[in-house]
Amino acid sequence: MDVKLSEIELLASSGLPEEIPSGYSCVRLTGDASARSYFRVFNDAGKSVCILMKMPEPFIEDDFVYLHNYHLFRSAGVPLAEVYLTQPETGNVFLQDLGDFTFYELYSTWNEQTQLHYFLKSLDYLHQIEKLPPVNSACFNEEKFLWELNYFRKYFLENLRGIALTEEESQNLQNCFNRLAREISETVSILAHRDYHSRNLMVHEDQVYVIDFQDARLGPVTYDLASLCYDSYIQHSPDFRRKLERMFFTYHPDARIERFEYPRVCLQRNLKALGTFGYQTTMLGREFYLQFISLTLSYVKHHFQKLPEYSDLQRILESHIPELRAQ
Repeated sequence: MDVKLSEIELLASSGLPEEIPSGYSCVRLTGDASARSYFRVFNDAGKSVCILMKMPEPFIEDDFVYLHNYHLFRSAGVPLAEVYLTQPETGNVFLQDLGDFTFYELYSTWNEQTQLHYFLKSLDYLHQIEKLPPVNSACFNEEKFLWELNYFRKYFLENLRGIALTEEESQNLQNCFNRLAREISETVSILAHRDYHSRNLMVHEDQVYVIDFQDARLGPVTYDLASLCYDSYIQHSPDFRRKLERMFFTYHPDARIERFEYPRVCLQRNLKALGTFGYQTTMLGREFYLQFISLTLSYVKHHFQKLPEYSDLQRILESHIPELRAQ
């Protein structure tokens, strides 16, 4: 442990983040799209002591899925920020400070060899994670996939873009969503991180760490690969993406997984991401996410090229979203 437990216990007894003990300071960090809040705690020498992750409400430690997945992932050798201390009654979790550098911040500073080094390491972690048993009954099933697709419809199409579908379009869209959700749900078989992208992978002292793992659940084999290769926050070259995919599919040499499951999962995953961007923008006023829409739509356009059987869905979306039309 990098810090003394007694120091963390002192901080925990002080009423952070509202009350700060003498000799310490506390800075709120920019959070992700979740309801959690994060604070960095410094000592009087200006050195970071820990990160305080504040949950939106108190929790029961035995039912705290973050801790369950923390122990599960670490048992497989996946590096995570160390949990120093939990304070269930206040919703506080004191964590190891991994710094500020995710793959998202670092990607543009890396040459391709360095990029490949870190991303192949992240693929290694996926092979470890997918073998683990889930800690609860959370699962990607047809109902969950369909909910996410309708989330895209509500918050991206309707709320953000102001698109009004005709009754016929609405029914056809729902039919396509039903089919996509059903086909993907048939492939659920392994534990997936669920949000495995560049903003949830960090580098600390040249070690890759995984964060935001609390929502891990049973999912399709390629779910996390889709998040990694068609990342809304960074853009890989087609050649780089193929290298990652080739490496992944050497561990999963199944033509149906590669040719049937993967493109469908990619499409669904990116539509869900667009729904998230719409929700964050229209409901929470977080316009930061608008910058990632164009890239994500380019992925959707790419996926349709590999899914001619979803031409009806493509036609509906193209008629309302200019970025999806042929140039």
